Amino acid sequence: MFEYGLEFMRPLWLLGFIPLLLASIYMLRLRHRESAWEQIVDPALQPHVIESAQKGSSGTRWLLVLGWFICLLVLAGPVWDKQEVPVYKGQQAQVVLFDLSRSMYSDDLKPSRIARARFKLIDLLDAASGLQIALVAFAERPYVVSPLSDDANTIAAFVESLDPAIMPAQGSRLDLAIEQGIDLLSQAGIEQGQLVLITDSEVGANDIAAASAAVAAGHRLSVIGVGTAKGAPLRGDDGRFLQDSSGAVVVPQLKTDALATLANAGKGEFSVLSNNNNDIQLIDRVQKKIAIAGNTEEEEATNDYWIEYGPYVVVVLLLLSLLFFRRGVIW
Repeated sequence: MFEYGLEFMRPLWLLGFIPLLLASIYMLRLRHRESAWEQIVDPALQPHVIESAQKGSSGTRWLLVLGWFICLLVLAGPVWDKQEVPVYKGQQAQVVLFDLSRSMYSDDLKPSRIARARFKLIDLLDAASGLQIALVAFAERPYVVSPLSDDANTIAAFVESLDPAIMPAQGSRLDLAIEQGIDLLSQAGIEQGQLVLITDSEVGANDIAAASAAVAAGHRLSVIGVGTAKGAPLRGDDGRFLQDSSGAVVVPQLKTDALATLANAGKGEFSVLSNNNNDIQLIDRVQKKIAIAGNTEEEEATNDYWIEYGPYVVVVLLLLSLLFFRRGVIW
């Protein structure tokens, strides 16, 4: 009968049995006290001494206890059987490559580049309905925060902790991050996917080559640039302006032309991080192009769902409620 063992879908309702037990103990003690008076008082005097309402209400109390018990049982959701339901998962996927180089601390975007980039990542995750999505954080080396998953909410839980301070070594190797994204798509068997690069870094020849490699593997690379062309002086942990080897203050500037060239090499779209959803819409447009190109296959899988029989017990409650309409039970 209990193929998977008895479990409760909403076990907190079982706490309601504590006051039910206390009420039952109280009624037992009350009944015992009434019975004691019946043994002491002469039968001829009992109608005048012992209240008849108390004697007649004993059955009603236990009906209420039984109804309480059944209600709690139904609300707790006892289950012991499952049913397999077929589901279909799309093969479209995105890998977000999130830059955690020190330049992301720049405050030319208020309150800072890294804060604005995190907000945009949340927007990107919210728009990822129906997609498998992964997150890679990178500086000198890429690190997989989350592999491909259709649960964007789980990935969103990591966003607040994304900070350049967590990276073991600083740098900005876009090419290694792109290669890591390609590997994730390949390991998941995704033939056509999109890499979404959120960065403020400069672009080199190795990065262009990595973008071309992504296209050769069947994927596309889109870029969201974080920052402004003017930039802002970068401060160190001590609050002072950072200086380069020549003593000049470091001012990270966003090179939009270079990032646009990188996105073009990746057959994707480029956008500067916007205050609205224009950049997200560009990413979505590339995703739709991938779907139109033929990557709309779905893989069949099954999910197990508990079969809840508790609601059927409500019929028993209805039958019990009919007993309260008997004359003398309630009035």
